[in-house]
Amino acid sequence: MELTKKILVDLKDSGKEVCIYSDDISKNLIDYGSNDFNFSRTSYYFWTKNQRPIPMGVVLKIMDEKKLNSIFVDFLSMGGGNKMSSFNEMGLNFCYLLGLILGDGCMIHRKRDNNRNSYSINICFRIEEKANKIKLLVKNLFGIDSPIYPARGCYVLATFSKPLVLILNRKYDIPIGLKYNSICVPKLILNGDKDMKISFLKGVFESDGNIYLHKKNKCVQLRQKSNSFLEEIKNLFHEVGIYFRNPYYDKANNSWLLWSSKRSLVDTFINEIIDFKIEGAPIVQSG
Repeated sequence: MELTKKILVDLKDSGKEVCIYSDDISKNLIDYGSNDFNFSRTSYYFWTKNQRPIPMGVVLKIMDEKKLNSIFVDFLSMGGGNKMSSFNEMGLNFCYLLGLILGDGCMIHRKRDNNRNSYSINICFRIEEKANKIKLLVKNLFGIDSPIYPARGCYVLATFSKPLVLILNRKYDIPIGLKYNSICVPKLILNGDKDMKISFLKGVFESDGNIYLHKKNKCVQLRQKSNSFLEEIKNLFHEVGIYFRNPYYDKANNSWLLWSSKRSLVDTFINEIIDFKIEGAPIVQSG
């Protein structure tokens, strides 16, 4: 995973320091000595072998002096703790997960005593089986184990990872906290290919959409609090050949809807979105 210096600077936060494993930085360490960073020779030795996480302060110092605008990161950790794996942002699983998070998920930052902070990504599911499948997807993508908690009428998958939350926020513009006032489609998806767009739309739909029968006709709908986000979603659907009309306001539920009972649109939606297969993503029956 390639990260720019600007994003790495933004990852600095209160609490434990974000550390990284990076072969790019380890190779540049040969021009330095342990005294340059006021760390032990043992730490320096393992840094040069990319076997221990390098503190962000050291990374940024090297990037400044070597005039590096970006580096490839193998893993991230908090203070040398559990590692978060690098991931392929162009992969369809990641695009699908972004859709799930922006659909019926949220990112949470809780401030605790002693200047400690907790960061998590919570996604709600009606079916426990699907929560377990997404838990496996998260494990495969990032190497992170995520507990599942029962809640009122749903199951919550909670992924605790400060580096991951900060990267999703800084690099992909996913807001932390209440999101419907600032939610938007990530530039990664807007600039991506057709399969990336479909994977993202599939994730959003499986969070906030459904297909149901109305007067013996199949209807498809997608509900969101944010009209601007739903407008972007409509435009993405147009790019993959599914031509919804403009969202309309549902006053009774204080939300916005993309909706259609047009047979040709529903059939295309099922073929292009519902039946689109993503390796590692759950198969969901929409009703």
